[in-house]
Formats: sequence, C-alpha cells, structure tokens
Amino acid sequence: MPHSPNDVFIARYQGSLAVQGSSDFIFQLSSGQFIFRSILDEVKYKKPTQWYSGFSGKSTAKNQLIIGLAYAPDGAKPQQYRVILFAALNCKNDQFVLSKPIAPFLAWNKQTSNCSTGDRAEVGILDGFIDYDQTHYLAQLQQKYPTCEQLNKAFPSFEMEENSQDWNLLSSWKLWWAKLISQIKSWF
Repeated sequence: MPHSPNDVFIARYQGSLAVQGSSDFIFQLSSGQFIFRSILDEVKYKKPTQWYSGFSGKSTAKNQLIIGLAYAPDGAKPQQYRVILFAALNCKNDQFVLSKPIAPFLAWNKQTSNCSTGDRAEVGILDGFIDYDQTHYLAQLQQKYPTCEQLNKAFPSFEMEENSQDWNLLSSWKLWWAKLISQIKSWF
C-alpha cells in the first residue's frame, strides 16, 4: 500500500542510535510535525515520542531540516513511528529545495497504476502518492511557509536555543533509556 500525505513530516535531524540486537535505529528528531494532517487527524493520531527506522541517518548533518515519510505500524504503540525514508529540505531565496530520498521506497507509479519501489534518481519523496505529485505538495508547503525565515521559525534548530547543553544532556539520557528498553525487550 502506498503512503499518503498524512505520513509526511518535517523535522530537524539530531542523530541516530543503533538498537542492540536489531537492524533498527532510533532517530532523534526535534521540532517534528506532520505537515499535511488536518486538525481531525491531529486528534486521531498520537504524537510521536519515538522514531525508528531500518536505516541510519548518520550521513545527515545534525540540525539538518528533513522531510520524510513515517507511520505508526503497531496499534498497541501508536506513539512509536517508523521512518520509511527522508530527504534533506533546504530553503534558498525563499524556495524549497529537496535532496533525493536517502533510500528507495514503495511509491505509486502513475504510468503503470501500481506500487513499485521507486528509483531515487527518478522519484522525489513527495512523488509517490496516488492523487498528486511532488510539485503540488511543494506548492502547498510554499503557501504555508512562504519564506525561509517562516520555515525555520516553524522548525527551529536547537543550536539557536540558549540551553543547548541541557538539550544534549536530555538527548543522551533519552538515547540511553531507549537503548535500555530495547535491551530489556530483547530478553522476552
């Protein structure tokens, strides 16, 4: 099943940590928001507290603005989201610039009317939806955040905050805690 615009989020990448005994990674994201969800969807879906993935984002710079696809695969743990992929989101001269997605992904192919794993060179991260393509969704984002300043204000970098040392301490604690929980789960 292809992803929907409800799965699209923007966040600041802070880091990732390998989950011991698993091929998964825990992502640390800040200022994360699902950008195409309605107010009703915000009530319907839990806000993410943990972000997991099957790939590492280590090649991504800390505080890089990213746009990605994520969903909650386990109804019993609706606050744990699985990140399918992401791409760097930059803003230059008040225009959004998306990098290629970090990995191939399942996307709706409009030419063949079926789902297929998209080639990163040909399929943008917002191209794989049934109704519209990446151009349509970028136009919506541009309307919502017409300037780079507004985009960065909506998704602030923690480097800009005065208490970045406190953030680093909290981040380290969260990663340690997630690693401990993962280890305990592996015992059962």
